[in-house]
Amino acid sequence: MMNAQINGQEGMVAALDVGSSKVACLIAQAGSGGQMLVKGVGNRAAGGGVMAGAVIDMQLTEQAIRASVDQAEKMAGTTISDVVLSFSGGSPKSTVIEVEVDISAQGVGEAELTEAYRLARAQIDAEDDALLHMIPAAYGVDGNFSSKAPIGMYGKSLSVALLAVTIDVGPLRNLETCVRRAHLNVGSVVLAPYASGLACLVDDEAKMGAACIDLGGGTTGISIFAQGALVHAEVLPFGGMHVTAEVARGLLTPFEQAERLKTFNGAAVVDPADARVEIEIQQVGESGSDRMVRMPRSKLTGVMQREMEQLFTTIGEKLDASGFSGVAGKRVVLTGGVAQCEAVRDLASKILGRQVRIGRPKALGGLPVAAQAPNFSGAVGLLTYAAKEPQQTFGLNRKQEAVLTGSLFGRISQWVKETF
Repeated sequence: MMNAQINGQEGMVAALDVGSSKVACLIAQAGSGGQMLVKGVGNRAAGGGVMAGAVIDMQLTEQAIRASVDQAEKMAGTTISDVVLSFSGGSPKSTVIEVEVDISAQGVGEAELTEAYRLARAQIDAEDDALLHMIPAAYGVDGNFSSKAPIGMYGKSLSVALLAVTIDVGPLRNLETCVRRAHLNVGSVVLAPYASGLACLVDDEAKMGAACIDLGGGTTGISIFAQGALVHAEVLPFGGMHVTAEVARGLLTPFEQAERLKTFNGAAVVDPADARVEIEIQQVGESGSDRMVRMPRSKLTGVMQREMEQLFTTIGEKLDASGFSGVAGKRVVLTGGVAQCEAVRDLASKILGRQVRIGRPKALGGLPVAAQAPNFSGAVGLLTYAAKEPQQTFGLNRKQEAVLTGSLFGRISQWVKETF
C-alpha cells in the first residue's frame, strides 16, 4: 500500500481530493512513524466538471486537477507522480462479511488472517462492481471478541468480521482517466467519507462509536466508526449545492449570487431578528433599477432552514437504516464546507437527537491555517490513510470485482453492533 502511495521524490505523499465544488491537493513528506509534514497545498474550483460525486465533464475536471496540483507543487518545490485519490461517486455499498477459520497449533498467525481474508473475498460475486475497501472491524477467538488482530493467541477457531465497500466501476474509471490525463498515477483510492472520518474523529470518538457526516457541495458522506474501525459508509448524492439551487429559485437570484448569499448572509436556522434585517439580492435577468431588491434576511434563512432540515432528516433516516445507529451512539461530527454554515450545529443536534460538534481535520505539521477548515477534511484524511500500516486496510483491486449480493451477520456482527 505505502509503496503505491509514496512518490520517489524525497518520499513525498500527494493527496488529491476531487469534489463537486473544489479540487484540493496536499503534498506532504512522510517521516518515520507515519508522521506527515505538509509541504504544498493546492485548491481550485472544480469548475462544473463534477456533479454529485461523478465526473460529467472530463476536460473541466482535468483542468481543475492540473491547476490544484500545479499550485501544490510550486509551494512544495517538487513534482509528484502518484496520488492518493478520494472518491465519492459510484453509489458505494457497505456490507459486513463474517468468516471463520481453524487455528493451527502455533496459534493465530499471518496464515490464518490471510485465509480469513481469502474466504471473505470469495463471498463477493464477480460481476460489474469494484471492491474498494475490505477493512477488518472485529476479531474473535473461540467467541472472545476484540478489535485487534489476535496474533499469537491460541484457540480452536478464528472469526473475522470485515467491512466490504463496493462501488460502480464506471464513475471511478472516469475519474481515474482525468487524473491520468493530468500525467498522474493513482496509487490508492479511498472512499471520501472514510477519509473525512480519519481526519476528524479523535481516537476516543472512533473507539466509543461516532458518526462523521461530511457535508460537501455535491455529496454528503456518512461514515460510522466503532472501536477505532470503520463499520459503515455511504454517500448521498446531494449537498450544499442543492441548498444553493433552492436559494436561487426561492429568491429569483443567479446561482453564483445564491452561493454568495448562502455563504456570507445565510444561516441554517431562522433568527427572530432576521425579519428586521434587510439584505440586497440581485434579481436574475433584471437590469437597471430593477436589478437589486431589498428583502428581509428571513427570506434567505427560511429557505436554507427548510432545505437543511430535509437534509438532516434524510441523514437521520440513513443512520437508522444502516443498522449501526446504536454504534454511532450520541456523537455526530459534522465536517465539510456546509459545516461552516451559521447555526448548522444546533439544527443538526435538534433533528438527529445526538450531540453534535463541528469537526476540523487533525493538525499536521506544516498545514496552513486556511487548510485546517472543515472543507479540507477529505484531503487531510487521505494523508492519514496513507500513513496507516499496510495490514490495517485493503485497497482497490484493479481487477473488476463484485457487488455484494448478501451479508452474513453472525456473532461478531452482533458484537460490533451491540457492544458500543
